[in-house]
Amino acid sequence: NDCGGSGQMAPINDDTGEYVPPFQSKYFSADMMSKYEPLTDAIVKVEQSEGQDVGAFVAFEEHWAKFMDFSWCSQWDGKKYDIIFYGMSGYTGYLMMEYLKRNALRKRKEDFTFAFAGRSVAKVAEMRDREFAGTEWADTPILTASFDDVVSIIDMVKSAHVIVNCAGPYMLTEGEVLIDACIWCKTDYIDISMELPWSMRTQELHRYAVEAGVMIVPSCAGNAYSDLGVMMLAKKIQEDYGEGTRNAVCYCSGGGTACGPSGGTLRTRAALGSDRSSEHSRGDPFALGGFIPQVDRNGFKIVDVQPGTGFVTPKTREEDRDIHMTKVTEDRKLGVWRAPYVHSFFDTRVVRRSNMLQADLGDRPYGMALNFMEYAMLPPEHIAAARRGPKEGDEPAKPIGQYGMTLEDEETVFKSNGAEYKEGDGPAIADMSDTWSGFFLHAESDNGSQLQCSFIGSDRYYETARLAVEAALTLRFDRQKLPYRGGVLTPSVAGSTCLVERLLESGVKFKMGGWHEPSEMAPPDVGGS
Repeated sequence: NDCGGSGQMAPINDDTGEYVPPFQSKYFSADMMSKYEPLTDAIVKVEQSEGQDVGAFVAFEEHWAKFMDFSWCSQWDGKKYDIIFYGMSGYTGYLMMEYLKRNALRKRKEDFTFAFAGRSVAKVAEMRDREFAGTEWADTPILTASFDDVVSIIDMVKSAHVIVNCAGPYMLTEGEVLIDACIWCKTDYIDISMELPWSMRTQELHRYAVEAGVMIVPSCAGNAYSDLGVMMLAKKIQEDYGEGTRNAVCYCSGGGTACGPSGGTLRTRAALGSDRSSEHSRGDPFALGGFIPQVDRNGFKIVDVQPGTGFVTPKTREEDRDIHMTKVTEDRKLGVWRAPYVHSFFDTRVVRRSNMLQADLGDRPYGMALNFMEYAMLPPEHIAAARRGPKEGDEPAKPIGQYGMTLEDEETVFKSNGAEYKEGDGPAIADMSDTWSGFFLHAESDNGSQLQCSFIGSDRYYETARLAVEAALTLRFDRQKLPYRGGVLTPSVAGSTCLVERLLESGVKFKMGGWHEPSEMAPPDVGGS
């Protein structure tokens, strides 16, 4: 698990236009090398002697080895923690600490060591002292690290087996530097993003992660249950019927006290709303991979030809187009009224990537022609209006979230109730005691066999902390049981059934073969403080 990677050479940007990973670009630069004067002096002497000065060449090799393993600059004290949580001074830090003390540390399936990290030790310490005062974890170590200080990133990554990055909005950071440093030092990585521009950027590091055998798992957040649910259904269909999965759908719902969006969530929404650089590529249903082309009855791909250029692109299947998730409609087969869901454009792309990764890494996709869609389950009080259909002049349906409201209505209601949070703040765990989130999935095999499953968890914020912590524990302690060794993966592909087992042991409700009844739609106990 040493940094430097056996046999890896420092990349040289020779202006060829080839992709150079971000950490390597920062570290293996003339500016960084110039800070290590013994190395630059040795290089000059070797060049001046045209390689004939044996002593100079030996000195160069010695200093180059120190440069490659970072020992010339690293302040690492040799301690190695099972998990380091980075970006712990704000609301997400609060959620992670609450989940740790209420669940993971209390149940102690295995003893594990951990530390916190952030740009400001003082701010992280303030959160730690508030959350852990009077407990056995009151002195949890705190490291300092910042994306613009590559040496601090090296020291943090060398100190961990798994990094959980909580510092968002991710698309506004240089988080790729941290991911690439993890790949270089063979440290597994998790984050809780649900930002498509960020996920698209991380894909560029997939090949490097596969070669290094490092797990890079973005999007271990509260909505990962749709990804995990499709995996569980596809696995069961294959086991019971020996068939692939042709289509799957997830209906998302929730109930209990509506707690309101955190300040960080509002900032992320603003960042996504103002992003224009990736607007076109984000509109691709297969932006994260897994493209399945439309074919004619003879099996030939149907293509679009760009006028005037002759540029040809395979055509997206009609059934995969996002427009189908933008309307209020009835699923007549299941008797479910459905509406646009706030995370559907993200979650569907994650599941399609999972299908691709299962094919690429294990030659066992969920289905060769898989179609997956996701919707909000329309609240009962809105069904009568939906049956009447839209009136002339009505605006298109707006996506709704966990509480059965549009984002605009959420913000209006919470502002009027005084539940408006600044950045770094959000609803308290105590206010979520009766809040639940549900994921209801249905899948059909290639030959029409059908299967259902569902998950019931707590509030999405608490579930995000649960997913991140349990995924980190899965990578740390269940790695030998996992089907794959590395890559930029999804939660289901990385954690497989080991992650699902940990989630269920932590309290999440799961049902295979049907959906939870209304009487069962209550949150798992979040534990005492």
